[in-house]
Amino acid sequence: MKIRVAAALAALTVCVSAVSGSAAAQVLPKATRDRIVQSTVMLMPTGADGKISGSLGSGSVISPAGYVLTNFHVVGDIESRKVSDWILIRTVKFVDREPEPTYWGRVVAADANLDLAVVRILETYDQKPVGALNLPFVELGDSNSLTVGDPLFVFGFPGTGGNTLTYTSGAVSGFTGENTQGSGRQWIKHDAQTGPGNSGGGVFDEKGLLIGVNSAVRVNKDTSTVTPYARPLAVAWGLITPNVPRFVVRGAGGTGGTGSGGAAASAPASAAPSGSGSASATPQPKWPPAIAPGQSYQVSIQRSSGTPKTESWALTLKDRASNGDPRGTATQGNQTQTGYVAYDEKADLVWIDLTRDGKAMTSCAFEVSGLRTSPWVGRAFYFKDIKGQPERIGDCQALVRTGAAPAASGNAAPAPSGGAASTAGALKWPVKPAVGQTWTLDVQGRGVWTLPLTALSEKGSPRGTAQTSSGQKWTAYYYYLNDSSGEGVILDMTADGKTYIGCEFTKSGLSGRSLRGKAYLYASQDDKQGTEAGTCVATLK
Repeated sequence: MKIRVAAALAALTVCVSAVSGSAAAQVLPKATRDRIVQSTVMLMPTGADGKISGSLGSGSVISPAGYVLTNFHVVGDIESRKVSDWILIRTVKFVDREPEPTYWGRVVAADANLDLAVVRILETYDQKPVGALNLPFVELGDSNSLTVGDPLFVFGFPGTGGNTLTYTSGAVSGFTGENTQGSGRQWIKHDAQTGPGNSGGGVFDEKGLLIGVNSAVRVNKDTSTVTPYARPLAVAWGLITPNVPRFVVRGAGGTGGTGSGGAAASAPASAAPSGSGSASATPQPKWPPAIAPGQSYQVSIQRSSGTPKTESWALTLKDRASNGDPRGTATQGNQTQTGYVAYDEKADLVWIDLTRDGKAMTSCAFEVSGLRTSPWVGRAFYFKDIKGQPERIGDCQALVRTGAAPAASGNAAPAPSGGAASTAGALKWPVKPAVGQTWTLDVQGRGVWTLPLTALSEKGSPRGTAQTSSGQKWTAYYYYLNDSSGEGVILDMTADGKTYIGCEFTKSGLSGRSLRGKAYLYASQDDKQGTEAGTCVATLK
């Protein structure tokens, strides 16, 4: 169990143990710097006794759901290959003050050989579950597009001149192989000034895109030269793609850190196989995509104009508007909007429109190139009214949660006993989960699970083992409930037998072969209230 203690800093034990570098004249735009500052965190691991060990490092939030990319040696021991149970995460509130203790996180992916790790934020500083997060985060770039002399920028907490955030700049001075000698691109050599606490901190290109993790320095005693090294982002894809949801990737030709310019580009061709949030060049997408009532979308809008922020809307298409466009309701917490998804043949674009009053709209435009990724990537616009000129406000992502429901037909197969439809038709209410079914579960900001129902619990509820694409396994119970508290479908999942994620579905959330409802996080079996944690979508395969 971790113990809350004062964040007093002791002797640093990270690998970057020397100050080095020289500044370059080029600087990032202020808005880009501000965004990166908000996404740069200090990491302080706990020891075996649960107390802060006294070492520190840096990290970059790479997903609004609360995932941080850093070095392995910041959160663990390279030799023993063990990671700290809990990591204190401190965030920057004011650039002239030390970062404030804000969250606790745990390592969810790590590779000691690469000296890279991913930490997930799970609790607030006072040890309460965080629920659904929507944090400032940095976008990912293409480290393979770098060449010698390109400017780069380093953010972190080197510990020189105090423990406030430090921003330095330099240039790519070269590349080297895995053993920091010979040919290869396993390391980026640079000349930006760094210090001990820069370990794990972000290295950014001139667009403000994350292209590396500052990791070590090498001192040549014969020449008294010091060379900082950064792990290129291309080396980290194997950790990011299977374990981190909702990250944003831009290629060398994509938009800059301020969101201006053309359409967002796909992930680097050198990236690891695609996973949640990742990009892939093949197979070629179907264009235009099939759009119909019964589909569900998770729409993320990254606003770069005004105050940068990210919105995440859950949109389910239920019917058609008078012009034939599929229409539905988009929700974000307790907010609702009317949403439309349609193919614009004249402009050759897919549009997702969200509106509160039917006049002003926030719209996402997707080209065929944007469908080569999962989620789709496109551009965000704001229309003051239907006839108004569009204003570019940022970028969009859209993840298609479920496919279109088949049209109702008199020849449709009858629903089997238990209330669920056959694999060919839509679900009917009441939905009664049963052994033999397989469901896909998508909990906003927490992951996607595949759940085969394989047996009955002692109380007669169907149960099974829910598993993510990265191999994480959760015990799940899934049942229909009709008592004095109301009628609904309940799903409970736990990975440790102590904390639970619960999803509650009602008839109003039934659409096609999917149930949409609310997710709750329960701190223990005795926690009767829970904390609301976003949306939950369950789809019968």
